[in-house]
Amino acid sequence: MLRQTILRFASVFLVLLIAGVAHAQKYDVPLAAPPVGFHWQPLPESKAAIPLPDGWYYHADGQQGEPTYYLTQEAIGESGEFQTGLSLQVVRKVAAKTKRRALEYAGFLMLRAGFGQGQQQLEKATSQDGIFHKHTVRYREAPPEADARVVYQLALANAKTDTLYLLTFESAEKDWEEAWKLGEVMVRELVLDSRR
Repeated sequence: MLRQTILRFASVFLVLLIAGVAHAQKYDVPLAAPPVGFHWQPLPESKAAIPLPDGWYYHADGQQGEPTYYLTQEAIGESGEFQTGLSLQVVRKVAAKTKRRALEYAGFLMLRAGFGQGQQQLEKATSQDGIFHKHTVRYREAPPEADARVVYQLALANAKTDTLYLLTFESAEKDWEEAWKLGEVMVRELVLDSRR
Protein backbone atom coordinates (compact mmCIF):
# COMPACT_ATOMS: atom_id res chain seq x y z
CA MET A 1 0.00 0.00 0.00
CA LEU A 2 2.75 2.44 0.96
CA ARG A 3 4.70 1.48 -2.15
CA GLN A 4 1.67 2.22 -4.39
CA THR A 5 1.19 5.59 -2.69
CA ILE A 6 4.84 6.46 -3.25
CA LEU A 7 4.65 5.38 -6.90
CA ARG A 8 1.51 7.47 -7.45
CA PHE A 9 3.16 10.49 -5.82
CA ALA A 10 6.28 10.03 -7.97
CA SER A 11 4.13 9.76 -11.13
CA VAL A 12 2.19 12.93 -10.29
CA PHE A 13 5.44 14.74 -9.46
CA LEU A 14 6.98 13.75 -12.82
CA VAL A 15 3.89 14.89 -14.73
CA LEU A 16 3.97 18.23 -12.90
CA LEU A 17 7.69 18.55 -13.59
CA ILE A 18 7.21 17.93 -17.31
CA ALA A 19 4.20 20.29 -17.40
CA GLY A 20 6.24 22.91 -15.54
CA VAL A 21 8.95 22.79 -18.20
CA ALA A 22 6.27 23.11 -20.88
CA HIS A 23 4.99 26.30 -19.25
CA ALA A 24 8.39 27.89 -18.99
CA GLN A 25 9.28 29.10 -22.49
CA LYS A 26 9.72 32.86 -22.73
CA TYR A 27 8.21 35.17 -25.32
CA ASP A 28 9.21 38.64 -26.50
CA VAL A 29 11.75 39.22 -23.73
CA PRO A 30 15.25 40.67 -24.04
CA LEU A 31 17.99 38.16 -23.40
CA ALA A 32 19.40 38.22 -19.89
CA ALA A 33 22.73 36.70 -18.95
CA PRO A 34 22.76 33.05 -20.04
CA PRO A 35 22.60 30.33 -17.40
CA VAL A 36 26.00 29.33 -16.00
CA GLY A 37 27.75 26.91 -18.37
CA PHE A 38 25.71 28.08 -21.39
CA HIS A 39 25.87 30.82 -24.01
CA TRP A 40 23.03 32.23 -26.11
CA GLN A 41 22.65 30.70 -29.54
CA PRO A 42 20.59 32.99 -31.81
CA LEU A 43 18.16 31.28 -34.18
CA PRO A 44 18.08 34.21 -36.61
CA GLU A 45 15.52 33.09 -39.17
CA SER A 46 13.04 32.45 -36.36
CA LYS A 47 13.94 35.50 -34.26
CA ALA A 48 14.52 33.20 -31.32
CA ALA A 49 17.38 32.21 -29.03
CA ILE A 50 18.23 29.17 -26.97
CA PRO A 51 20.93 28.54 -24.39
CA LEU A 52 23.61 26.26 -25.83
CA PRO A 53 25.78 24.34 -23.33
CA ASP A 54 29.42 25.38 -23.55
CA GLY A 55 31.32 22.92 -25.75
CA TRP A 56 28.20 21.79 -27.65
CA TYR A 57 27.63 22.25 -31.40
CA TYR A 58 25.12 24.25 -33.42
CA HIS A 59 23.92 23.46 -36.93
CA ALA A 60 21.05 24.94 -38.96
CA ASP A 61 19.43 23.20 -41.89
CA GLY A 62 16.22 23.22 -43.90
CA GLN A 63 14.51 25.25 -46.55
CA GLN A 64 14.05 29.01 -46.56
CA GLY A 65 11.29 29.82 -44.09
CA GLU A 66 11.27 26.31 -42.56
CA PRO A 67 14.50 25.98 -40.61
CA THR A 68 15.56 23.11 -38.41
CA TYR A 69 18.11 23.88 -35.72
CA TYR A 70 20.34 21.29 -34.06
CA LEU A 71 22.10 21.86 -30.74
CA THR A 72 24.10 18.73 -30.01
CA GLN A 73 26.71 17.37 -27.65
CA GLU A 74 28.68 15.88 -30.54
CA ALA A 75 29.32 17.32 -33.99
CA ILE A 76 26.77 16.20 -36.56
CA GLY A 77 28.42 14.25 -39.35
CA GLU A 78 27.27 13.86 -42.92
CA SER A 79 24.61 11.37 -41.83
CA GLY A 80 22.91 14.08 -39.72
CA GLU A 81 22.79 11.78 -36.69
CA PHE A 82 23.67 12.62 -33.10
CA GLN A 83 23.46 10.85 -29.76
CA THR A 84 22.52 13.64 -27.35
CA GLY A 85 20.94 16.93 -28.22
CA LEU A 86 18.02 19.05 -29.21
CA SER A 87 16.42 19.72 -32.56
CA LEU A 88 13.91 22.49 -33.22
CA GLN A 89 11.88 22.50 -36.42
CA VAL A 90 9.91 25.64 -37.28
CA VAL A 91 6.97 25.42 -39.70
CA ARG A 92 5.12 28.60 -40.65
CA LYS A 93 1.66 28.81 -42.24
CA VAL A 94 0.85 25.27 -41.16
CA ALA A 95 -2.74 25.33 -42.52
CA ALA A 96 -1.51 26.03 -46.05
CA LYS A 97 0.73 22.95 -45.87
CA THR A 98 -1.38 20.49 -43.88
CA LYS A 99 -5.00 21.71 -44.16
CA ARG A 100 -4.99 22.00 -40.32
CA ARG A 101 -4.18 25.04 -38.21
CA ALA A 102 -0.96 24.81 -36.15
CA LEU A 103 -2.75 24.23 -32.84
CA GLU A 104 -4.82 21.36 -34.27
CA TYR A 105 -1.82 19.87 -36.08
CA ALA A 106 0.32 20.01 -32.91
CA GLY A 107 -2.28 17.93 -31.05
CA PHE A 108 -2.53 15.51 -33.96
CA LEU A 109 1.25 14.99 -34.06
CA MET A 110 1.49 14.37 -30.35
CA LEU A 111 -1.33 11.80 -30.33
CA ARG A 112 1.05 9.31 -31.89
CA ALA A 113 4.23 10.30 -30.01
CA GLY A 114 5.52 7.46 -27.89
CA PHE A 115 3.23 4.80 -29.34
CA GLY A 116 5.40 3.50 -32.18
CA GLN A 117 6.97 0.08 -32.32
CA GLY A 118 9.44 -0.32 -29.46
CA GLN A 119 8.23 2.88 -27.76
CA GLN A 120 6.73 3.33 -24.29
CA GLN A 121 5.08 6.62 -23.36
CA LEU A 122 6.24 7.85 -19.94
CA GLU A 123 4.54 11.25 -19.53
CA LYS A 124 2.17 13.46 -21.45
CA ALA A 125 0.83 16.97 -20.76
CA THR A 126 -1.14 19.69 -22.54
CA SER A 127 -1.42 23.35 -21.61
CA GLN A 128 -2.08 26.81 -22.99
CA ASP A 129 -0.16 30.02 -22.37
CA GLY A 130 -1.91 32.89 -24.13
CA ILE A 131 -1.68 32.31 -27.87
CA PHE A 132 0.61 29.31 -27.42
CA HIS A 133 -0.81 25.79 -27.18
CA LYS A 134 1.65 23.22 -25.84
CA HIS A 135 1.76 19.46 -25.99
CA THR A 136 4.60 17.53 -24.34
CA VAL A 137 5.44 13.86 -24.38
CA ARG A 138 8.35 11.94 -22.92
CA TYR A 139 8.86 8.37 -24.05
CA ARG A 140 11.34 5.51 -24.06
CA GLU A 141 12.40 4.10 -27.41
CA ALA A 142 14.05 0.68 -27.57
CA PRO A 143 14.59 -0.41 -31.16
CA PRO A 144 15.88 -3.97 -31.55
CA GLU A 145 19.08 -2.89 -33.33
CA ALA A 146 20.17 -0.04 -31.01
CA ASP A 147 20.48 1.03 -27.38
CA ALA A 148 17.40 2.39 -25.62
CA ARG A 149 16.83 6.16 -25.76
CA VAL A 150 14.64 8.62 -23.92
CA VAL A 151 12.95 11.31 -26.00
CA TYR A 152 11.21 14.50 -24.83
CA GLN A 153 9.03 16.24 -27.43
CA LEU A 154 7.32 19.59 -27.27
CA ALA A 155 4.86 20.70 -29.97
CA LEU A 156 4.27 24.41 -29.50
CA ALA A 157 1.64 26.07 -31.70
CA ASN A 158 1.27 29.82 -32.07
CA ALA A 159 -2.48 30.22 -32.72
CA LYS A 160 -2.09 33.83 -33.89
CA THR A 161 0.62 33.29 -36.53
CA ASP A 162 -0.20 29.63 -37.39
CA THR A 163 3.41 28.64 -36.65
CA LEU A 164 4.43 25.26 -35.22
CA TYR A 165 7.61 24.68 -33.24
CA LEU A 166 8.49 21.01 -32.85
CA LEU A 167 11.25 20.57 -30.29
CA THR A 168 12.86 17.22 -29.54
CA PHE A 169 15.50 16.51 -26.92
CA GLU A 170 16.95 13.02 -26.84
CA SER A 171 19.70 10.97 -25.26
CA ALA A 172 20.70 7.38 -24.64
CA GLU A 173 18.69 6.06 -21.70
CA LYS A 174 21.86 5.35 -19.71
CA ASP A 175 22.87 9.05 -20.03
CA TRP A 176 19.38 10.58 -19.71
CA GLU A 177 19.58 11.93 -16.16
CA GLU A 178 22.75 13.91 -16.80
CA ALA A 179 21.72 14.96 -20.32
CA TRP A 180 18.28 16.17 -19.16
CA LYS A 181 19.92 18.50 -16.63
CA LEU A 182 21.13 20.46 -19.67
CA GLY A 183 18.11 19.75 -21.87
CA GLU A 184 15.68 21.03 -19.26
CA VAL A 185 17.53 24.37 -19.12
CA MET A 186 17.52 24.61 -22.92
CA VAL A 187 13.77 23.96 -23.12
CA ARG A 188 12.85 26.18 -20.17
CA GLU A 189 14.96 29.16 -21.29
CA LEU A 190 14.04 29.06 -25.00
CA VAL A 191 13.03 32.59 -26.05
CA LEU A 192 10.59 33.04 -28.95
CA ASP A 193 9.16 36.02 -30.79
CA SER A 194 5.38 35.54 -30.47
CA ARG A 195 4.80 37.64 -33.61
CA ARG A 196 6.53 35.04 -35.79
